[in-house]
Amino acid sequence: MIAIDSSSLILLAKLSILDKFLQNIKDNLVITNEVQQECISKDTFDAKLIQKRIEEKVISKKEIKNKNTYNKIMEDFNIGKGEAETITLCLENKLAIITDDKKAINVCRVFNVSFITIPNILVRMHQKSIITKSQAEIYIIKLERIGRYKKEIIKKMMEDTENECNE
Repeated sequence: MIAIDSSSLILLAKLSILDKFLQNIKDNLVITNEVQQECISKDTFDAKLIQKRIEEKVISKKEIKNKNTYNKIMEDFNIGKGEAETITLCLENKLAIITDDKKAINVCRVFNVSFITIPNILVRMHQKSIITKSQAEIYIIKLERIGRYKKEIIKKMMEDTENECNE
């Protein structure tokens, strides 16, 4: 299993690569109750898609056991409920996490929780020929528009997809 926070799950859905990603990962994707609520709270296409994948059990749900750890992470690191629940889930089950939240990434570093970001996922999907170079470039442009990424990250993603094709 690999855990994912709400902003990353929503980004995958908004980029229109959620299903392709789910079909090509080895592990099951797991979310917490809070992440589900954050993802489906709006009446949008991506919220409906995520809810459908949860109902189909393509995305699993798992509750955290230790509310003290959850509360401590939230207080000590000043992060959101969904991120705190997801990191607690990772600690309880020795899982990696998909997150792009800077504060959550810092918490992961403190607790030695492995993490991967959406830019990493896009580049890897291209490297594994799951998406073409032109698809990767379109997703990167879309990600730049809908995500909160520094220009350097977008530039590096473009370079990584370029370099992969030139090798």
